[in-house]
Amino acid sequence: MNPLAAFLLGAVTGAAAALYGPEIVRRARPAAKLAMTEGMAALHQARVKGAQVMEAAEDLFAEAKHEVEGRLFGTPAPAPAAEAVAAVKPKRRPRKKAA
Repeated sequence: MNPLAAFLLGAVTGAAAALYGPEIVRRARPAAKLAMTEGMAALHQARVKGAQVMEAAEDLFAEAKHEVEGRLFGTPAPAPAAEAVAAVKPKRRPRKKAA
């Protein structure tokens, strides 16, 4: 670009910014605020999704580690979920009859 043209472009842009700068800022503020709030909401959603993915990955890793340790050290495999719940659930005691 020609140095004289660059100087003129810069001078015109600077003069326009000096004259209309406050008006541009006043009109652009709501749009900038909206963009920031949308960005913050998107960041929050990304963090939530990231935490969910991380939790699922940690669970999967723990299950795989448990299986490998079971194979290496000969510990029995875990009981299926229904049997495990039944084993933990306390048995009801019979009610005493009123005298």
